[in-house]
Amino acid sequence: MKRFYTIARIKGGMKFTCIRCPHCVCTFEFDARNGNLRTQAATAINQHAAKVHHEPVMISSLDVQQQSVWRA
Repeated sequence: MKRFYTIARIKGGMKFTCIRCPHCVCTFEFDARNGNLRTQAATAINQHAAKVHHEPVMISSLDVQQQSVWRA
């Protein structure tokens, strides 16, 4: 599975940067009440890649598991 981002540790969390442009998101931008911070950041950067760079949308296995829980 191809990733459309790189991950780096930063003070206070993790930084996810697009491999095609300088766009980035950090885990501290998200709310833990909405689920795993890394999953939220990865989802956001994948959505960026899909919208801006026309890359296919990537869905992590954690996203699928979480969606199953929400539907129950």
